[in-house]
Amino acid sequence: MLRALALLLLLPLAAAAEGRAILPAHEQAEWNAAGRLNLGGGFCSGALIAPDLVVTAAHCLYAPRTGVERRPERLTFVAGYRMMKHQGFAKGARFAIHPDYVYDPEAGMEEIAADLALVRLAEPLAPAPFGLAPGIEEGDEVTILSYARDRPEIPSLQSPCGVLARRGAVAVLDCDVTWGVSGAPVFRRVEGEWRVVAVVSAMGRWRGEKAAFAVALDAALGPVLAAD
Repeated sequence: MLRALALLLLLPLAAAAEGRAILPAHEQAEWNAAGRLNLGGGFCSGALIAPDLVVTAAHCLYAPRTGVERRPERLTFVAGYRMMKHQGFAKGARFAIHPDYVYDPEAGMEEIAADLALVRLAEPLAPAPFGLAPGIEEGDEVTILSYARDRPEIPSLQSPCGVLARRGAVAVLDCDVTWGVSGAPVFRRVEGEWRVVAVVSAMGRWRGEKAAFAVALDAALGPVLAAD
């Protein structure tokens, strides 16, 4: 298992585009608290969990070529971004990274388990933030809302995809991912509302098949909040 996991990369690999569908325009309002996190060179996905707080993947906050930590003020979160329209944007003021996270382009389970960060925005945004929900377990059905290099101007939705396994803080998903999907929120429907349960970290293979790997908030969010 460890040998296979060593082949995981933090989303600088491509996966097939099957599974992700363009979010219909009439459904956009339901997802306006998700958005694109522009990095001052490239982008990731993210979601508001408070009016001024974005959850995303920790590795998004490092320059991939140098491993140098990005400057918060170079980050811009654009809520509900769709074809040059949006529901507000704000610069980063600071960010908090899981204390156990160490940037490594060749990630295994240990790195993925801590691949979580919060970006505190310089000002609050209007879309109602998503709530959180504990628990993401094998057999669950989940939904991912993301931006990706093949569709940078419009959000993609995959609903549902399945949880293949849970290993500590890491959930293994049969969801489709590609460049840019890093940091994408993973949702479950709870009491009629979409709630964030995990964040996409990496892609690779699980038991010979393509898979996505996400860090579960119930295991990883607490230490990041404490560092904020």
